[in-house]
This record gives sequence, structure tokens and C-alpha cells, in this order.
Amino acid sequence: MIRKNRTLELIRRGEPAVGTWLQLHSVHATRLLVAQGFHRWMLVDFEHTPVDHTTAAHIFSTIADLSGGEITPLARVAAGSVDQVKQALDAGSQGVIVPMVNSAAEAEAAVRAARFPPAGVRGAGGLAPHLGFGVNRPTYLAEANREILVGVQIETVAGLANVREIAAVDGVDLVFVGPFDLHMALELPSKVWSTEPRFLAAVHEIITAAKEADKPVGVLCAEAHQARDRLAEGFTFVGMASDAHVMLTYAGKQYGALYGIEEPPETWCNTNNLDRLPDSLRGLPRRPPGSTGNE
Repeated sequence: MIRKNRTLELIRRGEPAVGTWLQLHSVHATRLLVAQGFHRWMLVDFEHTPVDHTTAAHIFSTIADLSGGEITPLARVAAGSVDQVKQALDAGSQGVIVPMVNSAAEAEAAVRAARFPPAGVRGAGGLAPHLGFGVNRPTYLAEANREILVGVQIETVAGLANVREIAAVDGVDLVFVGPFDLHMALELPSKVWSTEPRFLAAVHEIITAAKEADKPVGVLCAEAHQARDRLAEGFTFVGMASDAHVMLTYAGKQYGALYGIEEPPETWCNTNNLDRLPDSLRGLPRRPPGSTGNE
């Protein structure tokens, strides 16, 4: 029997699936995070971060196999990139998230690229995608369409204007709020979340469209308190930080404590402390106690 897409199963039932972005593209870092058992999904970013396709294939299989199917390997792919969709799915991803979707036609194209005929145009030539689902190839080809997650990100003015038509597209499993780019599209400072009235109105519009289409809603968060707030608001597909955030935040806190560097106003992953380092770490002579450095 084909291994279920655990994340898709959860969000279809209205239950939370919290996961993380993989920016480091390290098989070893991925193994360590998978072994912790905290995530329901892990996403390899094909859109923003250059990723070697062979490495991506190793990461996808590591996630699926080491977790026994409990953690879903996903990929974010550029809108309109049929080749990226097929590459990710044939390499072992169990779903794709497509950003910058502006119209129902673009959403329909993403669904077609992710589905085998007759529902789509995905070819049956991949040699190994079925391995992530724990079945033989004929069974995978017969049953994979219902287990492949297709999500669309709403983060442009056009996407927002067409969100009801986009959410209603048959085969779209998830409507995802892209908070950083949505802020910028609304001519606001880019943030993971804010209380700006225009941003909140846009989010409300996206949530309303998703509810009308009976589709779950997703969003990205930086920290746990944000994730708790979004879950309480009805988001079920929630991304919290990334593998890079995990590594750099821990390092920042520990070395910040050691060298007396105060907590940054945002995550350590987005902070550069070179201007706050002790002089001894910059190869400069230490200033005498009480010196301002302006003498």
C-alpha cells in the first residue's frame, strides 16, 4: 500500500502540520533534524537557494525513510517551472509549494505539472519517486495523484485580487500566505508578520477565500510564539524558522552570552554582529577599562 502523505492527511482534516525550511541543503543537518521528530514536513527551496539536484534527491529520501513517512519532504519551485516541478517530484518530494501565483491559470498549470495523466501532464519516466512512498512503481503511478500536495503562495497584488479564483482551482491542496513579499507588494516594510491594517486585511481576504474553497491555509513564522498565534487563528500548515535559523540562533545566543552581546531585535539568523564584537575578536587592541574609544 502506498505510504500516505502525512502532511496532506493532517491539513485535510484541519489538524496542524508544523514544519521547517531547509536552506543549508546538508544531508547531515537534515538527518539530525529529522531524528528529533519535531517536524511534520521539511521543505527544500528550489526557488531562492541554488540546490544541487542530486543532493536534493538524497535529502528527500533521507526525510521520508528516516522518519518512516511521518515527515513529508516538500519542495518550493518557481511559478511556471514545469521542469522544476517534475525534477522535485521525480527526486522524491511528496509535494510542491509554488510562490508568486498571480492567477487561476498559473495555479492550474502547477497542478497539471504535478499530476500524472489524465489529471495532468507529469511523465511516468522517473525511476525512483515511488521509493519515498514505500511502494513499487506501478502502484505509485496508479495512486500518486491523490498523495502529491500542491500549494500556492499568495503574495502579489494580482494574486490577492484573484485569490478566490486561485483557491477554487481543483487540485490545489493549500493556500499559503507569503508574508515577506505580501508586505512589499502592499508597499509595507517586509516582515514575517505585522499588525499593519493593509496586511491584516489582505490576510483576511486570503483566509476567507480559502475557507470558501474548503482549503487549508499556511504561513511562515520565525519563532514559536508566532507559530502558536497563527495556529490559534486557524492556520494549519505552519513553517517555523529554517535549519539555518536553528544553527545560527543557537550559536548567536551562546556566543552572545559569552561575549556580552545583547539579544538582537530579530532572529540571530538575520543579524550581523561584526560591529558589536569585542575588539579582541577583530584583531584590534583591547581598550583600557572605562575608555570610550574616542580619546
